[in-house]
Formats: sequence, structure tokens, C-alpha cells
Amino acid sequence: MAKANMDLMHTLHRKQADYLIEALESGEELSSGTLAAINAFLKNNEIQVDIIENSPTQDLTHKFMKLVQERREA
Repeated sequence: MAKANMDLMHTLHRKQADYLIEALESGEELSSGTLAAINAFLKNNEIQVDIIENSPTQDLTHKFMKLVQERREA
């Protein structure tokens, strides 16, 4: 099996981030599995405080943090 090239890996990463952002923005109740996937995605990408501005990962992080805060306040 041939190794995937970096362009393909970047595309896959972007699509996964976009998919998770769409799940957060849908307004639907997210399953624990989806929340775990989001958390794992952020952790696996070593997302901490210093995120590159305007990246899909940054968008996902902000949306996830907002959802967590809203659930804490509810």
C-alpha cells in the first residue's frame, strides 16, 4: 500500500475538522461519542492555548469550549 502524500493528509485533516465544526453548529444534541471524537481530535493535534489564527482547528476549539460552557451554565 502506498503512503499518502502530505496534501492528502492536510485535506483529510481539514475535512475532519470541518465535519466536527458542522456537528457543533447543527444545534442538535451531540452524542457522547461525538464529543469524545472532538476531544480526541483536539488532544491528538496538541491543541492548547496558542492556536494558529483562522485555522479550522481553532474554530473547532472555540465552538467546543462554548458548548462546554453553555452546558455548565444549564
